[in-house]
Amino acid sequence: MKGELILPQCRYPWPTIPSPIANAFDDEEKAWYDNDYIFISEEGIKRCKPQFLSRVATYMNPTCDSMDRMRPCARLMIYITIFDDFFGMTPANELKIMADRVYEVMMGQDPHEDEIGILRQMAAARKEWLANGMPQYWIDRVSINFYEFIMYGMMEEIPFKQAENRTYPLLAHYLSFRKYSIGMWPYGDLIDPSVNYALPVHIYNHPIIQRCRELLSLIIVIQNDFASLKKEIEIDHECLNIIFILRHQYKISYQEACTEAMKLHDAYAQELDDLHQSLPDFGSFQEEAYNHVYHIKLQISGCADWYYNSGTSRYEHKAFIVPQYGREGDDIIIPHSIFIKE
Repeated sequence: MKGELILPQCRYPWPTIPSPIANAFDDEEKAWYDNDYIFISEEGIKRCKPQFLSRVATYMNPTCDSMDRMRPCARLMIYITIFDDFFGMTPANELKIMADRVYEVMMGQDPHEDEIGILRQMAAARKEWLANGMPQYWIDRVSINFYEFIMYGMMEEIPFKQAENRTYPLLAHYLSFRKYSIGMWPYGDLIDPSVNYALPVHIYNHPIIQRCRELLSLIIVIQNDFASLKKEIEIDHECLNIIFILRHQYKISYQEACTEAMKLHDAYAQELDDLHQSLPDFGSFQEEAYNHVYHIKLQISGCADWYYNSGTSRYEHKAFIVPQYGREGDDIIIPHSIFIKE
């Protein structure tokens, strides 16, 4: 692999809006790590702090100017990311136990004093959402979507991550589980507390709204795979990246795979924009439905802005934590340059 691979930058036919509180939780985030994430080790905490994961929440929900409403969203952005990083190599039977316990805590049970600190963050977020007026049906929604992130996403990745030899899923299979494991179903739920309005159940469940939420996930899958490609391209066992999968399935070059991935990304983005402009009649909830899809679009462009402009170190060498059952050797020095095409 030579150093001339050019990664195209993700762009959208709608604006990117800056958050008025973009970096507001930087100090609180560090305290959360020090108090509740000690299970990932001192070195792990050191790696996490410059990733600025709390900024994902503010960048992706840029119309929110309330620290109180955004705080539990920032907590979720961190705890879902660390959960994925740390438990990504955990055997399925153990992961199922954790998924059940996470659901219990997110739905109302307080963690025990001797339980892992990440559960305290989940309980704190739940209480803050309720204190800020989020209804129980919304708590149910985000709890179920987090559970499915684990069960339909992380769980489905395990056979590929633990295979002795690199094994690639077909593209359709990859997208079927990666749309869950990318975490965007619960991320998308954060629109509601950010705008201080919980979308009613019957509007949320409408197939057009659900397709827009699915497109949020699919677009961010490709965004993330471009962002992480530089780190993953020389990890011998890494297979869960759309660039690798397209290259393997269609026997094409890395550059051609990047082109095909971007075509798919752009088609998804155009579909979302088209659906937003042609929503069905939601009656008295028309404005709220339109605003929700508008904020789905802002989440997408905001996430890209975080990748490119937030200063995160997440995709640099030695940035990820070592997972449970993982290996220090999972962190690989990249010996070549990959350039971002403006």
